[in-house]
Amino acid sequence: MQLKALSYYDGDKDTRYGDCILLYDTTSLVVYDCGHIRHAEATEALLLENPSIKQIHIVVSHNDSDHTNGACDLLSWLDSKAKYAVSVYTHQYLKHVDTILDKVNDKRRTRESLKIALLEEFDNIKEIIESAEGYGFSAVEALKGTIVGNCTIVGPTEDEFTDVAAKAVDNRTNDVIGEGHAEETVMNAASVQLTCKLKNFETILLCGDASPSYLHSIDNYDIIQLPHHGQLEDAQAIFETLRDPYAKKYFISDNTGSGATSGGSEKVTKYMNDERLSSAMNTKTGVVNYPKAGSTNMPNKLQGVTLGEMDFKC
Repeated sequence: MQLKALSYYDGDKDTRYGDCILLYDTTSLVVYDCGHIRHAEATEALLLENPSIKQIHIVVSHNDSDHTNGACDLLSWLDSKAKYAVSVYTHQYLKHVDTILDKVNDKRRTRESLKIALLEEFDNIKEIIESAEGYGFSAVEALKGTIVGNCTIVGPTEDEFTDVAAKAVDNRTNDVIGEGHAEETVMNAASVQLTCKLKNFETILLCGDASPSYLHSIDNYDIIQLPHHGQLEDAQAIFETLRDPYAKKYFISDNTGSGATSGGSEKVTKYMNDERLSSAMNTKTGVVNYPKAGSTNMPNKLQGVTLGEMDFKC
């Protein structure tokens, strides 16, 4: 698979375009989030340039608008072409209403009122699912282990995303999960996490805005997306978790705009430079295409066996 992470347009770094990460080969395309209509248009252009692609998989990592705002426009365009097999993957919270009701543990809350609250809280996901089903496309629940084309959903667990849903609709609790570096808002915390093997055999983990405490076995990946557009605290939590953070490659999707509350990756870029970590591929500086054309089609690291603390290369 080839990765293409979309960036800004026409030099405009004031607009918050949000995330859109494309993974594709000659027959299939996985769209991981689509945060703006311009991202939808860029995805459509890629499909027109690659007419052999017929299978389209759209993954919605979580409800925030900077990850969802272009999705319905893309679905409408795909429907108008009438030549693509389309599936949408996201959390379907209503299927877990009884579990969530138990976790809320509020005797005043009824099953029906909880359904209404979930639909209001996760309104963008509701609209995308309804649009997909209205066009006759498949709407697939994004459970851990679900195959998405040549990719796989690796998190969060059902327990984790139902915890998030319960906390999101429970006005008796605050809206954060985790502590210290790993603290994140509930809306972000349980973002759908996706992995795939790129055409140079490296594996990449995409995690949206997920809380680092919800990312598991991250040492298994060659390339790790630093969540929440490269927010420093989340990145530090990941570096602290890794056995060897210097052995990894990193990727940041930062199209956050210039607003005072937009976040951005400048702090983590400086931190990684100061700590001599590998510089992250970053949409802040333009569209990210990886692997580059002409890259070797073999793994880029020696394989070896580990004996105690000594690593013998072979």
